Amino acid sequence: MDGRDCPWTSTMAKIARVEPAMIFEEHPLLLELEDLVRGDSEPRASVFWKNLERGKAFSVEFPIAAVREEEDVVRVLGRVEADLLTVPDNPLGYPHVDPVAFGTYLKVLGGRAGVMPHITAKDRNLSAVASELRTAQLFNFEAVLLVTGDWPGHGVPSKPVFDLDSANLIRLARIVFAGVMPTREVFDVGSRPRVLGGMNPHYRPRVEARRMARKLIAGAEAFVTQVVATKESVSGIKAILEELGKYGEFEVPLVVSLLYPIEDWVKPLLERMGIPTGEETFEELIEEVKALDVGGVNLIVLSRDVGEWLRLEEEARKIVEGVFG
Repeated sequence: MDGRDCPWTSTMAKIARVEPAMIFEEHPLLLELEDLVRGDSEPRASVFWKNLERGKAFSVEFPIAAVREEEDVVRVLGRVEADLLTVPDNPLGYPHVDPVAFGTYLKVLGGRAGVMPHITAKDRNLSAVASELRTAQLFNFEAVLLVTGDWPGHGVPSKPVFDLDSANLIRLARIVFAGVMPTREVFDVGSRPRVLGGMNPHYRPRVEARRMARKLIAGAEAFVTQVVATKESVSGIKAILEELGKYGEFEVPLVVSLLYPIEDWVKPLLERMGIPTGEETFEELIEEVKALDVGGVNLIVLSRDVGEWLRLEEEARKIVEGVFG
């Protein structure tokens, strides 16, 4: 009633060809909370989003497995030249650090790059996720990446627990960022993080396009892919986007995740995760991604030593800059 647009008005206008059942597979509480949403809050301006719209976004996954003490964190912050630092949530299901807490720490330390924690639905009920989302909004994160999350790794005696799927997680984020909590408390929000979802280029195009359509309906504004390690997977991205076009007129900013370096020892691990590998070099993959006309690249560097990680990150960044400009 205050003149602000509903956050889902523009999305709903584009989904005439989407099956009704795809829209209403929601958590019952979220349907009630939506009635309290008065309008969307202002998306937070950032260098990352500006460059995403130009097709030149560059994000780097923070080396949480390599840092051992505060000096390591400060060292990485002082050296990395990226639009956005992403903080993963327990990659491969092995415990590391809490991404929202660590992201808050990065914001306090400062730095040139924005911060995007991965917030997952695994092992968090709706109340826990809502508090993390509220924290992300309050401490001025530039974006959040909302994904299902990796199951516990081998040798970790932990049972995964899920209360929300990834689409409902995205829906909850848009509700909280609009100023509504699960307790039905309503508050004013000055600005909010951008909401990103995950894309799996290794699924069948029809299946993944359907999943993406549902995430877009829920409120995703852009997507980050799982790791791409072969030209076949890059072609899979194109096929999924073509299939997505059958559901509606979606504009889908996309950031493609690339691993560096892809050495022989890591290929069996990627294959076990359902990620195809080939003989392509990193440079060849970058050229293939560039031809897709995507929003940018998300770089994941493999190293558990901070010094080596910084060296490899600089090598990969120069290659990316040489192709994307």
